[in-house]
Amino acid sequence: MTIIKKYAENIEEELEDAKKYAEKYVEAKAKNNMQTANRYREMASDELKHATFIHEWAIEEIDQLSKIYTPPVNMQEKWDKLHREYVEKTAWIKQMLAM
Repeated sequence: MTIIKKYAENIEEELEDAKKYAEKYVEAKAKNNMQTANRYREMASDELKHATFIHEWAIEEIDQLSKIYTPPVNMQEKWDKLHREYVEKTAWIKQMLAM
């Protein structure tokens, strides 16, 4: 299950970067600096894409492991929490980028 933990850390890292760039996008757009804003928007979108890829790989890995191993309840709870946070953070970042 260490691989799932690593995926979780990578997802969090990508989302944090996406959030940082999305905030800079909003700030640059508020200053009417559209060239900079568009670059930050693109950077945030790339980080979201990375987080999505890693999230998909984690789901595939969990599905494969579930065929041969029943994860302990606390492990499943951790993944469920991470998944909820992923969905919430992704939605918030996308909302910022839609401004």
